[in-house]
Amino acid sequence: MATGTGDLAILLAKKFRNASIIGLDPSEKMLKIAKNKIKKNFLEKRITLIQGYSQNIPFEKNTFDLVTIAFGIRNFKYLHLSLQEIYRILKPLGILEILEFSNPSNPYIKIFYHLYSHSILTRIGTFFSKNYFAYNYLQESIKYFSYYGKKMKKLLKYHGFKNYSTKELTFGIVSIYLSQKNNSKIYF
Repeated sequence: MATGTGDLAILLAKKFRNASIIGLDPSEKMLKIAKNKIKKNFLEKRITLIQGYSQNIPFEKNTFDLVTIAFGIRNFKYLHLSLQEIYRILKPLGILEILEFSNPSNPYIKIFYHLYSHSILTRIGTFFSKNYFAYNYLQESIKYFSYYGKKMKKLLKYHGFKNYSTKELTFGIVSIYLSQKNNSKIYF
């Protein structure tokens, strides 16, 4: 989900040589970049790209063993519908992996992180890319996304996932959430 320019899809295809990877993203421009990267890595037969939205995934229920979302869940417009769809398309005991920015709990790291992301990152990113909107949006979307830590675990549990592992990285600036489809939850 939110495959963007395809970096995670390519990484997964290289790591799991027998896997078929499908990348879904709403942005035609991002998928065009992803397609070129996939071609450059000779992975066209193993990675399929689809333009679409997470709240309306064009696959039958119980299709996938694994769904990954890296730095994209905070951009889901319809978060609850998207999680219902992800649950629906996962096979019984399927895995959902989410990598997302979070809010560091250490007060000193939190101060430095906010200073960096709100002042320095936006300026450096804008300087090199000449795209203020993109870097401003990045820091704003991180700031207003409130599902991290315990709140993310509750959200996943609400949607029928069993959270069995959470790992904070880079002093809590980023977190990985691994969850499994709980077969006792049924959506109608």
